[in-house]
Amino acid sequence: MVFLLLAVLSSSVLAIVLKYLDSGYGYGVYFFNYVTCALLAFLTMEGKSLWNGDPLPLWLGAVSGFLYLAALIVYAYSIRKNGAVLSSVFTRLGVLVPILVSVVLFGERPSLLQGAGILVAVLAAVVMNGLPKKGQPQGMSPGLALVPLLLALLLNGASDSMSKIFTQLGSRRDDGLFVFYIFLFAALFTLALLIRERQRLARRDVLLGILVGVPNFFSSRLLLAALTELPAFLVYPSYSVGAILVISAASFFLFRERLNRRQLGAVGMILAALVLLNL
Repeated sequence: MVFLLLAVLSSSVLAIVLKYLDSGYGYGVYFFNYVTCALLAFLTMEGKSLWNGDPLPLWLGAVSGFLYLAALIVYAYSIRKNGAVLSSVFTRLGVLVPILVSVVLFGERPSLLQGAGILVAVLAAVVMNGLPKKGQPQGMSPGLALVPLLLALLLNGASDSMSKIFTQLGSRRDDGLFVFYIFLFAALFTLALLIRERQRLARRDVLLGILVGVPNFFSSRLLLAALTELPAFLVYPSYSVGAILVISAASFFLFRERLNRRQLGAVGMILAALVLLNL
C-alpha cells in the first residue's frame, strides 16, 4: 500500500508540473523527459547490466515505450479535434483496460463491493472532468470524432497494462531493467519524430524535460512496485482517482483554486470509491 500511495503522490506532482508549465512545447521536452527517466532508471537498477539473458524486459519495454508515445500523440490529436474535456474523460476511462486484462488473463476477481468501487471510481473521473457543452465544435463528423477518443482510451489503457503483464511474466530482479527499456525506447521513438519533423532542441527543452521526467520516473517505478503487491483492480482505479484527489487538494491549498459543485460531488465519489476498493 505504501508504494501505491507514493505512486499517487508522484503522479500528482507530475500533473501539477505539467499544468503550470508553459504548454507551448514540442517533442523536445518529451524527449528529455524520457532521457531523464531512462537515466534515473539506470542509476537505480540493481547492478548495471543491460542484458541478463532474458529478452522479456527488452521487447516488452520496447512495446511499452511505443505505446507511451503513441498514446501521447493520439491524445494531443484528440484534444485538437474533440476538445480537452472529452479527450481527458476518455483517457481516464482507459483504466478499464488493465483491469479487464487482469481479470481475463490473470484471474483476479474483485468482490462485489470492490466492483462497485471500480464503477464509482470511473464515474468520478468522468464527473470531475465534466462533459463538453452542447454545440461545442468537434471539427469532424461524430463518427470520425469517436475514433481518436477510442484510440486514446485503448492506447492509454494498453500502456498501463504493460506493467501488470510484466509483473506476471517477468522476474522481480528485472523491474528496474524493464522501466529503463520503457523510457529508452520512448526516447528513441521521440527522437525519430524530432528528426522527421525537423524540430530543433533548445536549452529550455532540457530544463522542462528534467522537471517532468523526475516525477514521471518515480510514478512509473512506484506503480510497478505497487502492482507486485496488490491486485490490478485495486491499484489502477486508486492510482487514477487518488491522483485527482491530491491534485484537487493541492490546487486549493497552494493556488487557491476552488472546486465547483460538480467537482465537489466528484471528490465525494472518489472518497466513496476508495473506501469500497479497500473493503
